[in-house]
Amino acid sequence: MTVLLMAATAMTLALLFFWLSARSRKKTGIPAGELFYQDLVGQPFKARNLRSLNLGISGKPDCLIRTVDGIVPVELKKSKRPPARGEVYPNHMIQNLAYCALVEEQLGDRVPYGLVIYAGQQVRRVEFTDSNRRWLMHTIAAVRAARLRKEVDRNHHQSGRCSGCGVRDKCDQALR
Repeated sequence: MTVLLMAATAMTLALLFFWLSARSRKKTGIPAGELFYQDLVGQPFKARNLRSLNLGISGKPDCLIRTVDGIVPVELKKSKRPPARGEVYPNHMIQNLAYCALVEEQLGDRVPYGLVIYAGQQVRRVEFTDSNRRWLMHTIAAVRAARLRKEVDRNHHQSGRCSGCGVRDKCDQALR
């Protein structure tokens, strides 16, 4: 009788946790599916660098989730102040779109959209539409062209961005 009671309790708890998990996913916008790739410290999955010679880009998304609609790249951001009205910062959007293109090319699976998750579980969806694909290709071409120039002008007035820049020590336009 005790074993039967323990089994019933375990089954009830399992159903409760499953329901809470499904409710949490629905509330935050994270899709149900198989998490099969993670590039996060201490996680059981080994991430590999995705590389496209065709596009000339490479990278490692934080997570990949296989859903019924395709593979969804997920990028986790520490920013506690995401843009208003459910939007995504342009640099985070282009990064996520690049992961969408890399996943589609390298894994050969459909990518319907990507997710950017800001601190506090603020989930933002990045649609992988034809217009966003064109914007990605245009941005890749613009970066290639900029790399060929001898001089490139700073394109912002944010000291925080400058302080974290990898070429700040060589930049004559760095904000101090």
